[in-house]
Amino acid sequence: MRIALSLLLLALLAMPAQAAFHGPGASEGGFKGPTVGVEVTTVKQALDSKDDTPVLLTGNITGRKAGSDDKYLFKDATGEIVVDIDKKVFVGRTVTPENTVKLSGKIDKDMLESAKVDVKVLEILN
Repeated sequence: MRIALSLLLLALLAMPAQAAFHGPGASEGGFKGPTVGVEVTTVKQALDSKDDTPVLLTGNITGRKAGSDDKYLFKDATGEIVVDIDKKVFVGRTVTPENTVKLSGKIDKDMLESAKVDVKVLEILN
């Protein structure tokens, strides 16, 4: 009984500390600088690329695809493509069509479907 109460107390004390580090207002931290080794930087290039090609796109998320929680339409000056962004990639941040974003990920091509981008990192530029 004492052990269970001690563990419960420890868990309750740790929760505010964890929220401070991982909550919605928490700083992302990490490296700020150039991404190297990426040759695909436009939607037009992405649509013509092979599966698993690394991409770094800058533009706007213009909408969510109907019936999906993680598929969005992304647009830059060269065209529009579907991007797959898991909820955890948003890190609690809100993005609107007015925000310019930088998306880092890779091309995902399935048989008989258009290319899409599997997004691993989302940076809000404005």
